Amino acid sequence: MLFWRKAGPGDADQYLVFHTLQYWNAGLFGLAKQWTPLMCSGLSMAGEPQIPFMSLAMLLSYVMGPLSGVKLSLVIYLVLGWIGASLYAGLWLRLKLQRALAAALFIGNGFFFCRLGLGHFDFAPFLLLPLLLWTLHQAVEWRWDRANLHELVRPLLAIVLAGAAIALAIDGSPVTIIHLMLWVGLYSVVLAVSARSPAPVAFFGCAFLAAALLDAGYLWPMLDAQATFPRHPADSFTSALSLLWFAILPMRGKVLPANGNGHELSVFIGPVLTWCLWRARGTSGVRPPALMRVPLCVVSVVSIVLGMGSLKGLHIPTWLSPFDLVRPLPGFRSINVTGRFWGFLALPLSVGGAAALWYTVTRMSSGWRLQLLLGSLLVIQLVFQAETLGSHWLGSADYRDTSTADHFGDGPEPINYVAIGESRLQGEVLSPAVGVCDCYDMDDFVRAKTAPGTDLILQAQEEGVPEGFEPAIRAEFASWSRIRIQADCGFSQTLPVCNPPPGSRVRITLKQAFHSNWQAPSDCATAATGSGNLVLECPAVRVLHATLELVFHDPLSELSARVSIFAWKAWLCLAAAALLLPSFAGLRARQATA
Repeated sequence: MLFWRKAGPGDADQYLVFHTLQYWNAGLFGLAKQWTPLMCSGLSMAGEPQIPFMSLAMLLSYVMGPLSGVKLSLVIYLVLGWIGASLYAGLWLRLKLQRALAAALFIGNGFFFCRLGLGHFDFAPFLLLPLLLWTLHQAVEWRWDRANLHELVRPLLAIVLAGAAIALAIDGSPVTIIHLMLWVGLYSVVLAVSARSPAPVAFFGCAFLAAALLDAGYLWPMLDAQATFPRHPADSFTSALSLLWFAILPMRGKVLPANGNGHELSVFIGPVLTWCLWRARGTSGVRPPALMRVPLCVVSVVSIVLGMGSLKGLHIPTWLSPFDLVRPLPGFRSINVTGRFWGFLALPLSVGGAAALWYTVTRMSSGWRLQLLLGSLLVIQLVFQAETLGSHWLGSADYRDTSTADHFGDGPEPINYVAIGESRLQGEVLSPAVGVCDCYDMDDFVRAKTAPGTDLILQAQEEGVPEGFEPAIRAEFASWSRIRIQADCGFSQTLPVCNPPPGSRVRITLKQAFHSNWQAPSDCATAATGSGNLVLECPAVRVLHATLELVFHDPLSELSARVSIFAWKAWLCLAAAALLLPSFAGLRARQATA
């Protein structure tokens, strides 16, 4: 509760801003994501992969507000991470205390605490990893061939729940698709081969297809936008020695060649747990069962190699460099810090670490050496976690609640743009009618020429009018996705600019980014300047003596939002039926025997 009202560091503030934008959009204009003028020179919300639609955090935000929704979602993910790690560890470790230890090590791993500390909350869904993997193992045990209707309820319910979990996780978190889904998908394939059963692949495939429908409102327009705005960071190489370095030492800088600092590469377990793993290596007591060992090893090796990034710098041909092979694919071409693939290792290190620690402790006699071992392990972990959170959250700004009640209810409003530089965070100034013209955003979109202030028009030119006699035209937002343009010619009919010659046109350059979804009146046209600004060109008579509206409309976003709503309604009905069917079957069985 110490940090509950805090906005946190810059990345946490950015995450809250994305949720706040959709919270305001849904409250003012409707659930479907369209345009927001508040970021830089405006951008498509549907095309921005970090703005959520129906993620777990966003669903809670609709009800509780962005701050409470985001913070509560983190608590839920930590609880699910604990439960999932305990269940997954149960495939290997038999004692409850061992499984609880593995779960504690998993959610306390440096990978997650560095994300919580830095505000990289879009990595929180990675905590679902052990729960999803455990479900894949359960799918192997289900009898699909000779199952009756009653026995099919359990796998059907599991698919429905897994599909919902995936949908809630990938929404607003593109890293979940290219990391978590890769891990789970690859694990399902290796497990299917090891178990000689197609069930894990079928289960994951059905769950992912269900998620694609449930999360259509986010997924479909986001993927469509990536074709227009693919992010292409430079290829880079990260030494695998960084994995070992930051797993043992509580450091966050950069010593070895790496794309990213320690907080991006850390799966910190500390020197004590590392020593236990080394000491117990090769012993049967810490060896996982074969059905678990093979998928863990394969996915771990793939994650390590992908985490190294491009091997071109080592003069290794592309066909021998796994990351370079997948680099052209959507999603993978946008990856910058490749070391995040190492996050998968948090699971095997935690479960294996619990087994190794148990093995080491049970073979040590009680005394000061055992106390020193356990005390050092506890102190190192807690100090690392406390320092990681405290150094970034203590002293951070309080979250600022902003009401939407006074905005866009009584006609058009100007958007006041401010420049924050390095002195303020975006969340400190944003409101439904206050934007940031120098916003921080690492995704790919058009960044048009803009400036602080409320004037939305950059330039207005009328054909046949001398320079310095441009028409007085004002533009305001009727809503975030509608720009209303009107000329001040009501009392100036005798001015040359208000009496244009036949056929002359007016060209208006706006301080908004061009996008193909901007729609102009039928006798007008939109275009883009070299700097990416939106241009409206219309007959002069139309502009000077009538009110015009530019409308941003993304039909795919609107359609996919409706699909999501329908899919969630169908999901609720299907889940309820799956839950109630066993009860009805039991009731009929009791009636038959009565």
